[in-house]
Amino acid sequence: MKRVLLSIIALAVFATGALAELKMGYIDSEVLKERLPEFRDAQRKLDQLRQDYENQAKDREAKLVKLQEDFRRQEMLMSEARKAELQAEFEGKVQQLQQFTQEKFGPEGELMRKNIELSEPIFKKINDTIQGMAEEEGYDFIFDAAAPSSGLVFAQEKYDLTEQLLELMQKEEEQ
Repeated sequence: MKRVLLSIIALAVFATGALAELKMGYIDSEVLKERLPEFRDAQRKLDQLRQDYENQAKDREAKLVKLQEDFRRQEMLMSEARKAELQAEFEGKVQQLQQFTQEKFGPEGELMRKNIELSEPIFKKINDTIQGMAEEEGYDFIFDAAAPSSGLVFAQEKYDLTEQLLELMQKEEEQ
């Protein structure tokens, strides 16, 4: 949808001959993610949280393996009722592990929510700075070259505003 909209805008601009009046630039959000300390701090926190959840999941999985091994060793000595009881317990713990994994790592899990919580203020700060830069310097369009939906397949480096954006954000941070 965005690609179609950008194409329509470009065609309208070319058709009206107003291209010379437009001021456009682009940023590379991947460079921002690499260079902004806020992104690195957020990534460190997310990596630590991911590691904690993975360790918890591994502990639960190890307990399941031990429970299964114990069952196999003692299976011959157990009554059918005890076997069924242990099998139900094992299946319940497998379900708990699956639920834990979904709650922590799923698309709406805690890890994703934490990612949004940590990155939302950073994106707001970036967007506010871009907005200010665009208004102050008269940009009509500023694209994100790293966004898959940007439709930007080529742009000359002279239109890259990433460094300028980083400098503005650093100045704002110092004030």
